[in-house]
Amino acid sequence: MKDNIALIIDTNSNYSDVWPPCFGRLDQYASGIKKYAFTDTTKDIPANIIPITYDNNVSYRNQFLSCIEQVKEKYIIYTSEDYYLYDFVQQKKIEEISEVLDNTEYSFCKFIKGPEKVDHFKDDLYIIDFDSPNLFAQQASLWDTRAFESVFRAAPSENGRMQHEPNGGDYCRQLGIRGLLHYGGTPKRGIHHHDSNIYPCIATAVVKGQWNLSEYPNEMKSIIDEFNIDCRIRGWR
Repeated sequence: MKDNIALIIDTNSNYSDVWPPCFGRLDQYASGIKKYAFTDTTKDIPANIIPITYDNNVSYRNQFLSCIEQVKEKYIIYTSEDYYLYDFVQQKKIEEISEVLDNTEYSFCKFIKGPEKVDHFKDDLYIIDFDSPNLFAQQASLWDTRAFESVFRAAPSENGRMQHEPNGGDYCRQLGIRGLLHYGGTPKRGIHHHDSNIYPCIATAVVKGQWNLSEYPNEMKSIIDEFNIDCRIRGWR
């Protein structure tokens, strides 16, 4: 991967039981990409992932800002700890998308198609309608680092995660931030989104604190077996 692109894992030690498959699958399917973990502890973070720590006593908005301002790469691939990969990341294609962002007005590209209203841009890229209620989402995406940072800076200081994401589209509109969506014709998964063939991941492995076996039965079974997960601890849905 180009050295101006880094992957971030947005996480907290409350989810440390979710980390082994996350880190293991990143090793397997996303080698060659520089990686940061935004976390409250360096404990159990592998040596090949750079931890950037935050204070658990401040708001999610301020936690995230204290981390992302330390990232100097031009672009980030945003993920969280339960976006488990199940196939290889298309690194060349992501590099090509970064070049599109370099040369257009767009600041990000989502990797997972949801209910967004879109218009075709070119090839497998679509323009997300600026007024779409789904303009912004904290999902697997390529972002201009400083643009993503500005979305957090525009938010109220006290914002928790549950406040930030639903209002992110409004912050983008205030800032004039526009984005793209990559969609390669993959099938729909569940009610709201499609699989991604550029960043093939479970979205997400944990739902409301429980393992998501209903939407990803085969992919989750493989992970449960590989990493010896006892599903009875978290439960499943």
